[in-house]
Amino acid sequence: MNKKGVELSMNVIIISILVILVLLVLAFFFLGGTSNLFQKIQSIGPDNLETAARDCASKCQLAQTYSSDNLKIKSGYCSTTYNVDSDGDGVSDKKHHCWSDTIGENCPGVKDFCTAEDVEEL
Repeated sequence: MNKKGVELSMNVIIISILVILVLLVLAFFFLGGTSNLFQKIQSIGPDNLETAARDCASKCQLAQTYSSDNLKIKSGYCSTTYNVDSDGDGVSDKKHHCWSDTIGENCPGVKDFCTAEDVEEL
């Protein structure tokens, strides 16, 4: 019995399986499956208050460029929530908005449009 033919077919099968796995991972990556994965990873622990404040500052600058009040209400500054650990116990207290007192990012011209009622309607 010639063993070279058997070894060749096993190598081809193993290489084929590896190629299929790589193609599946690439397809998952390019079809946007990673965006949900990254959101789930970020939602595991509480957000850093300083990071949330910096993110809110950039969202404020973008929201200030909007001319429509409706766009300001729907902006990331008004609608994004953060799970912030404000008392330092390692557990997030509750969800906070950029305009809440916990994060406290003041955004003139936009903050007045951000109320809990407006954001809940979105």
